[in-house]
Amino acid sequence: MRIANLSWLSVRPSVADAHETTHLMRISTDTGAVSLAEALVPSTDHLAEAVGIFEPLLADRPVRDRGQLWEQMASTLQAQKWPLSEYAGALGAVDMALWELAAQGYAVPLYQLLGGAYFSSVDTYVLAPQVMDEPQQLLGWLANNAEQAVGGVGIIIEQVNSESLRAIGRIREEIGTNRRLMLQVVESCSDLESARRAAEQLEMLELFWCENLLPSTQAKAYAELRASTDLPLAAGRDLYEIKQFYQLVKVQAVDVVVVDLRYCGITVARRVADLARLEDMRVAFAGGISPLTTLAAAHLAASCAVAMPLGLPVDFIESQGDLFVTSAQFTDGFISLGDEPGLGGELKLDHWEVQEPDE
Repeated sequence: MRIANLSWLSVRPSVADAHETTHLMRISTDTGAVSLAEALVPSTDHLAEAVGIFEPLLADRPVRDRGQLWEQMASTLQAQKWPLSEYAGALGAVDMALWELAAQGYAVPLYQLLGGAYFSSVDTYVLAPQVMDEPQQLLGWLANNAEQAVGGVGIIIEQVNSESLRAIGRIREEIGTNRRLMLQVVESCSDLESARRAAEQLEMLELFWCENLLPSTQAKAYAELRASTDLPLAAGRDLYEIKQFYQLVKVQAVDVVVVDLRYCGITVARRVADLARLEDMRVAFAGGISPLTTLAAAHLAASCAVAMPLGLPVDFIESQGDLFVTSAQFTDGFISLGDEPGLGGELKLDHWEVQEPDE
């Protein structure tokens, strides 16, 4: 199977309460196989520029060369002095698409290509769709999604303050102590001492983990914070290079390394998981807006011995059959992946508003 074409498109659900636009990379092959993957980039201009950079490297190359292709794409971006932070999302998308095409070519589910299913089903928790600092916002959302929240709840707050602490406390009371509560902080603490004070307050809420209490790049400060608190810490979502993750792992800065597949693709995510396992650390694979990214994260989690529960957007469950189809089954807080080749799912593009380059 060889790469025939690289292109991009942007999609948005054709419904009244549509989510934000999702950018996608599309790779077509000489066998007719096609794969789409979510690209976390600032604009369609970045998508078009990334296609122009990557397509000459990919043209007529075997899909099985995905590891070598990743290295060549990353080196090309760096040599041309493109800001890797802006184009890492495009690189990650191409990598995810290549892995799925390889699995299709071998006629196996992606988790089999990744080494086989370590877990027969993937543990999950339900993700709040947006920043929620108000107790009533959180409780109203939870009441509407109680069935999906069997495995626990992941919430996002802007920053740690008295109001957000009160909101988190209300959620903890509502879900009880038997269900996991994960927290992601958008605005990290400004320094180690303020992070310590925040951690002291958060310890009482029995969190499964707290993510981004400090910036992911501050590995040494994170290590000091971890040594002074019992609060499980997580970081790494905004990183995209293996050496950045290595800084977190080598000093055992956090309890959970978070890997956003849209930034680093599957190739780097696997390397990060191997690094974490060597240091007895855990990895959480983060999905994105697209259900395709959530499926890719589920395949990785199924094949990884140190994977943590997968954050599952509510619309991944609710939009099945309408916006996308999948052989994966969601039951009692677990995803069981099917045996279809590749991701085992696809978007129903006739139910999406689609923008392509020629429009």
